[in-house]
Amino acid sequence: MKIRILLSILLLLALVLPARAQDPDYLSIMAHESEIKAIATVVKVQIMANNADGTLKNVTFKTDYAITPYVPKNFIGGCKTLESGWQKRAEGMVYFNPKPGQKVFVTVTTNGGAITSLTPMNAALDHVIRNEPYRLNYSHGKASIQPRD
Repeated sequence: MKIRILLSILLLLALVLPARAQDPDYLSIMAHESEIKAIATVVKVQIMANNADGTLKNVTFKTDYAITPYVPKNFIGGCKTLESGWQKRAEGMVYFNPKPGQKVFVTVTTNGGAITSLTPMNAALDHVIRNEPYRLNYSHGKASIQPRD
């Protein structure tokens, strides 16, 4: 029980620091520096806490294809969502809305840390991730494809 509380507090701190940054490029930098970058399927979404600025969730992913080395077969990332009318969007906060079964490209600071980007998969993104990952760009919690030079 004590470990679970400690892990919840650490996850909350990991989420608050990048999410509260006023500079939108800060989250982009965090996504570029994330230890986990992978095409993955959302396996489970677990609510950890409800707050005025959003619902804190732990998301379990199953790795389909990893860009970075040492990505585990299953990993966890934390995020916030807006689910109720009484919750108000916080300035500078990026919200994600993962759904079980959804195939996404995700970046996570470290296993159990904050989700820094979450992008639904499409054919073009899949091709670039697998063949030209240097063309990926991150902005406001999403990955996009840079044009060829």
